[in-house]
Amino acid sequence: MAPSKNKTLLKNITSLGLVQVVNYIFPLITIPYVSRIIGPEGFGEINYITAFVSYFILLISYGFDFTATRKIAVDPDNLEMRSKVFSEVTSARILLFIISMAAFMICIGVLPLLKGNLMLSSILFLNVISVLLTPQYVFQGLQKLPILSLVTILKGIINTSLIFLFVTKKDDLLLYAGIGVFSNFLISLISILYVLFVIKIKFSFYSIKHSLNILNEVRLVFFSSIVFSLYTTTNIIVLGLFSEAKTIGYYTTAVSFIMIVQGVVNIPLSSSLYPYIGRAFSESQENGIIKLRKIAPIIFYFTAAVCLGILILAPFVIFLIYGKSFEGSIITVQILSFLPLISAMSNLMGIQTMLNLNMDNLFLKITSIAACFSIALNLLLCHYFSYIGTTISYLFTELLICFSFYVVLRKKGLFLFEKDNFKFNNVMLRIKNLKNI
Repeated sequence: MAPSKNKTLLKNITSLGLVQVVNYIFPLITIPYVSRIIGPEGFGEINYITAFVSYFILLISYGFDFTATRKIAVDPDNLEMRSKVFSEVTSARILLFIISMAAFMICIGVLPLLKGNLMLSSILFLNVISVLLTPQYVFQGLQKLPILSLVTILKGIINTSLIFLFVTKKDDLLLYAGIGVFSNFLISLISILYVLFVIKIKFSFYSIKHSLNILNEVRLVFFSSIVFSLYTTTNIIVLGLFSEAKTIGYYTTAVSFIMIVQGVVNIPLSSSLYPYIGRAFSESQENGIIKLRKIAPIIFYFTAAVCLGILILAPFVIFLIYGKSFEGSIITVQILSFLPLISAMSNLMGIQTMLNLNMDNLFLKITSIAACFSIALNLLLCHYFSYIGTTISYLFTELLICFSFYVVLRKKGLFLFEKDNFKFNNVMLRIKNLKNI
């Protein structure tokens, strides 16, 4: 790969890293303040409803951040193609938004939890509008992500300022949720205006029939995203069947902390590498595998070091960030401490390799089987061990998926992890020459 393209990759990783730092570090500034105001019960309520609303967010996202990114990355200089992909995705998402609104109104009428927290549920549901508007796949496909980092910084500053100014007592839970929704909408609006007026992408509305065809084409990736939610989001829903709000608060706080770490560490790498690796695979399968073999050891050692830090520092970090009332979250953080490493390896084998090689059906089969197993295991363990059982179920499912990806790729003769590449001296040498990978 040319040096200029390597520099673009590094710039995108840095930009997405900054995005994740803003997305997670700014909340870490406000959480020590907010957690001591609303407590575990408040976090339990807002996180439970957020988990429910996330199903609608998944529906509107529909996996386009992967599929649309892949289409644009193949020919990023083709303005007509960019506009076509953008128009198709936006038209399809509008259709899904209408369906989501109708389904949400029905759910409010039949589910006591949503009906009893009508205002909070309605506010949090508005986050789906941000998903509808967000054209992140355009930035990823064009590998132009610095602008996204700038508007995200703006979002973080506004969100943090408003929280410290207006959230002062336990009854401000609705206001706290509303500030988050407003901030998400703001960044989405700025992003789509940039796409339309700076990148000069043109929007054309497609028919319902055409949108349905687009949705059908990428359904496997969408189903895969739903499958992942069955052992993440659904864990919270299942936990709510057996536990009170405070217990849900312990579990969701711990998982949120792990996701913060995972987001800062893994998401920038994944989002930036996907079009980079996708282009390498478009040249040849061998070229894509060679790139992954060089990158895998660096990601492995980096995330492993982070995970070890989580395991050791969990009690200190939980008390520092959330307060002593969240002591129950410590054990969950420690159990899940190596989740970022497991997820990073799964991403390399699943997202970066299997999807780029069009193994969508096999990818879906593995994750579907694991997710179904996860639901059964979670119901059993949660019944007897409450949120600790849910935590164990979550970790075991991630391990099962990671191991399954590894076995399947080896059977197909695809070896991403070579022993010599993982020797410490070789890894250090590659880090020094990262621009030439």
